[in-house]
Amino acid sequence: MVSQEKEGLRKIRQLRTWAWFFFLTYVPVVWLVKHTTHSDMALMGIVFIWVIGFVVALSRTAFSHCPRCNEYFHSTRGTPSFFNVLARKCMQCGLPLRADRVIYQSLQ
Repeated sequence: MVSQEKEGLRKIRQLRTWAWFFFLTYVPVVWLVKHTTHSDMALMGIVFIWVIGFVVALSRTAFSHCPRCNEYFHSTRGTPSFFNVLARKCMQCGLPLRADRVIYQSLQ
Protein backbone atom coordinates (compact mmCIF):
# COMPACT_ATOMS: atom_id res chain seq x y z
CA MET A 1 0.00 0.00 0.00
CA VAL A 2 1.42 3.35 -1.00
CA SER A 3 1.41 6.41 1.22
CA GLN A 4 -1.22 8.16 -0.95
CA GLU A 5 -3.66 5.31 -0.30
CA LYS A 6 -2.97 5.44 3.43
CA GLU A 7 -3.52 9.19 3.48
CA GLY A 8 -6.74 8.89 1.45
CA LEU A 9 -8.11 6.19 3.76
CA ARG A 10 -7.16 8.28 6.80
CA LYS A 11 -9.17 11.20 5.37
CA ILE A 12 -12.21 8.97 4.77
CA ARG A 13 -11.99 7.65 8.35
CA GLN A 14 -11.73 11.22 9.64
CA LEU A 15 -14.81 12.30 7.67
CA ARG A 16 -16.74 9.33 9.02
CA THR A 17 -15.64 10.22 12.56
CA TRP A 18 -17.08 13.72 12.12
CA ALA A 19 -20.37 12.29 10.85
CA TRP A 20 -20.57 9.97 13.88
CA PHE A 21 -19.67 12.89 16.17
CA PHE A 22 -22.61 14.96 14.93
CA PHE A 23 -24.95 11.95 15.01
CA LEU A 24 -24.09 10.96 18.60
CA THR A 25 -23.98 14.46 20.10
CA TYR A 26 -27.45 15.61 19.05
CA VAL A 27 -29.42 14.48 22.09
CA PRO A 28 -26.85 15.56 24.72
CA VAL A 29 -26.39 18.99 23.12
CA VAL A 30 -30.13 19.60 22.80
CA TRP A 31 -30.68 18.52 26.40
CA LEU A 32 -27.82 20.68 27.66
CA VAL A 33 -28.97 23.79 25.79
CA LYS A 34 -32.61 23.30 26.78
CA HIS A 35 -31.80 22.88 30.47
CA THR A 36 -29.22 25.65 30.73
CA THR A 37 -30.80 28.43 28.69
CA HIS A 38 -34.54 27.62 28.93
CA SER A 39 -34.84 29.41 25.60
CA ASP A 40 -36.50 28.01 22.52
CA MET A 41 -34.67 30.51 20.30
CA ALA A 42 -31.29 29.32 21.55
CA LEU A 43 -32.39 25.73 21.06
CA MET A 44 -33.52 26.43 17.50
CA GLY A 45 -30.19 28.10 16.74
CA ILE A 46 -28.19 25.18 18.10
CA VAL A 47 -30.35 22.63 16.27
CA PHE A 48 -29.97 24.60 13.03
CA ILE A 49 -26.18 24.71 13.41
CA TRP A 50 -26.11 21.01 14.32
CA VAL A 51 -28.22 20.02 11.29
CA ILE A 52 -25.96 22.04 8.96
CA GLY A 53 -22.88 20.37 10.48
CA PHE A 54 -24.39 16.90 10.19
CA VAL A 55 -25.46 17.40 6.58
CA VAL A 56 -22.03 18.76 5.63
CA ALA A 57 -20.20 15.90 7.38
CA LEU A 58 -22.45 13.24 5.86
CA SER A 59 -22.23 14.80 2.39
CA ARG A 60 -18.45 15.00 2.53
CA THR A 61 -18.38 11.35 3.56
CA ALA A 62 -20.69 10.29 0.74
CA PHE A 63 -18.70 12.29 -1.82
CA SER A 64 -15.30 10.91 -0.74
CA HIS A 65 -13.24 9.18 -3.40
CA CYS A 66 -11.35 5.93 -3.07
CA PRO A 67 -7.59 6.55 -3.13
CA ARG A 68 -7.01 3.46 -5.27
CA CYS A 69 -9.69 3.54 -8.00
CA ASN A 70 -10.70 7.23 -7.66
CA GLU A 71 -14.43 6.30 -7.71
CA TYR A 72 -16.86 7.20 -4.93
CA PHE A 73 -15.87 5.07 -1.94
CA HIS A 74 -19.41 4.47 -0.66
CA SER A 75 -21.22 4.10 -3.99
CA THR A 76 -22.02 1.00 -6.01
CA ARG A 77 -22.74 3.17 -9.05
CA GLY A 78 -21.07 6.22 -10.52
CA THR A 79 -23.07 8.65 -8.38
CA PRO A 80 -22.59 9.43 -4.67
CA SER A 81 -24.70 7.40 -2.28
CA PHE A 82 -25.79 7.81 1.32
CA PHE A 83 -26.95 4.19 1.54
CA ASN A 84 -23.48 2.70 2.02
CA VAL A 85 -21.83 5.27 4.31
CA LEU A 86 -21.13 2.49 6.81
CA ALA A 87 -19.27 0.36 4.24
CA ARG A 88 -15.98 -1.05 5.46
CA LYS A 89 -14.49 -1.29 1.99
CA CYS A 90 -14.67 0.55 -1.30
CA MET A 91 -17.83 -0.44 -3.11
CA GLN A 92 -15.98 -0.32 -6.44
CA CYS A 93 -12.56 -1.95 -5.98
CA GLY A 94 -12.90 -3.52 -2.52
CA LEU A 95 -10.09 -1.58 -0.80
CA PRO A 96 -10.64 -2.08 2.96
CA LEU A 97 -11.04 1.08 5.02
CA ARG A 98 -8.56 -0.31 7.53
CA ALA A 99 -6.18 -1.69 4.89
CA ASP A 100 -3.16 -0.90 7.07
CA ARG A 101 -4.37 -3.59 9.49
CA VAL A 102 -4.81 -6.33 6.87
CA ILE A 103 -2.21 -9.09 7.07
CA TYR A 104 -1.84 -10.99 3.84
CA GLN A 105 -0.81 -14.62 3.98
CA SER A 106 1.82 -14.12 1.28
CA LEU A 107 3.67 -11.59 3.44
CA GLN A 108 4.26 -13.89 6.40
